[in-house]
Amino acid sequence: MRLPTILLKTSFNTRVLCKSSKFNYINQVHNCKRLFHSSNKILLNFDPYKTLGVDKSADQKQIKKAYYDLVKKYHPDVNKEKDAEKRFHKIQESYELLKDKDKRAQYDKFGSAAFDANGNANPFAGGANGGNPFAGFGGGAGRGGNPFAGMGFDFEDLFKEAFTGGRSGSGGGRSFVTEHVGDNIEVLKSIPFKESIFGTKVTINYKAVDTCTSCNGSGLKKDAKKKTCMTCQGTGQTTHIMGGFHMSSTCPTCQGSGVIIPKENECGKCHGHGVEEIPKSKTIDIPAGITDGSRIRIPGGGDAPFITKDAYNVTRNGDLIVRISVQRDPIFKRIGTSDLLMNQEILMTTASLGGEIIIPTLDGQKIKLKVRPGVQNGRKLIIPDKGVPINKNLNNRGNLEVELKVKTLIPETPTQTALLEALADAFNDKNAKRNDVDWGQTNNDKNTNENIDEIYDEKDLHPSKLARIGKVLGKFFNLDHNKTNKSDN
Repeated sequence: MRLPTILLKTSFNTRVLCKSSKFNYINQVHNCKRLFHSSNKILLNFDPYKTLGVDKSADQKQIKKAYYDLVKKYHPDVNKEKDAEKRFHKIQESYELLKDKDKRAQYDKFGSAAFDANGNANPFAGGANGGNPFAGFGGGAGRGGNPFAGMGFDFEDLFKEAFTGGRSGSGGGRSFVTEHVGDNIEVLKSIPFKESIFGTKVTINYKAVDTCTSCNGSGLKKDAKKKTCMTCQGTGQTTHIMGGFHMSSTCPTCQGSGVIIPKENECGKCHGHGVEEIPKSKTIDIPAGITDGSRIRIPGGGDAPFITKDAYNVTRNGDLIVRISVQRDPIFKRIGTSDLLMNQEILMTTASLGGEIIIPTLDGQKIKLKVRPGVQNGRKLIIPDKGVPINKNLNNRGNLEVELKVKTLIPETPTQTALLEALADAFNDKNAKRNDVDWGQTNNDKNTNENIDEIYDEKDLHPSKLARIGKVLGKFFNLDHNKTNKSDN
């Protein structure tokens, strides 16, 4: 009977799937806690030292060597005996118990009563009178505290440990499946300014690595099977001796899976990789008020991992990340999080006398604004509820700020010149230029009486590079000319 599968996320950013008749996805944490309930009296029913064939005085090096030798011998892909898989699980469980210094000490002190049949610490072990073997470690199970407090691990750590290494329990055989996650894909999508304010839908076309449609990710031909890796003998690890130390690393041939796909058994479409590159298309919603550079994540829209699927390895695609680039608008500019800004030119006469101006909005409406007399350049007028939606709510928007830019009048006809001169006279502007000869003479006489050191023309205040170079060269040649005249004298 196929057992239900649940997904457990460990603190190592790795997801592990376990199949068990005792657990289900909805009540996984609740049922795991039940392993420590007083009604669970089933204890560890084998001796880990005898299982590995080592003495109680064996060191970690001897235990590890015995473990690797037995794994090679009893791996289910190599040993086809009836009870090979059951013994293989016991070997792994024995090694997990003995390699942990704290667990080994507990077993040496209390024996099989220190652990239940699943390899979990038994909080009720330690005395015929029902005493607590963990008393003095910071809270006993009988008082509702954590029976493992002060021992260097907590419930979460113990729970993780119970699901690593592929043990078997009294409820039947458990197989452990590792979930591999593919890479994320990031694409850039450019949208108009108006759509960034009010939201829109966009379609993303891209290519991604996905499960092979021919072999469904197995990498195998029809009815073909994988074979045990001969490099690591199915253990998924290789051992190296460096400086007298035994170092283990992931097998480079099978990448830690313990099995390989022979060339003759490879899928003809994906060549044994289990994945292929295919075109994809996603339609996504762009929320109202999104800013330039924002990222939208679509779970499962990325690449599949480069690993084949089997009973011990499942895959999950990475995510698609869409980075939004907002185009510039010729009129409107976003300021802050919820306001818009636009510049509006008005004539000098309108600014002086006041009046009415018509301005556009991003919604497509036109608004009439009344301007008071004497308004200055740079004045900002605030129009409420015409800005950016706040928290993606189109019914709650920021402000539209209209900054006035006063445009100076330039006379193009004698009449316009005369009227502006009359305006200057009316406002007693003595600095404005007049075409009247008498005014020019009077103004020159006035300037003669004042102590003027230098005179600059406005057009000379910002000379071009060529003009600046000419001025420097002119001074240089004039200087040489003066030196020549002095030498001649």
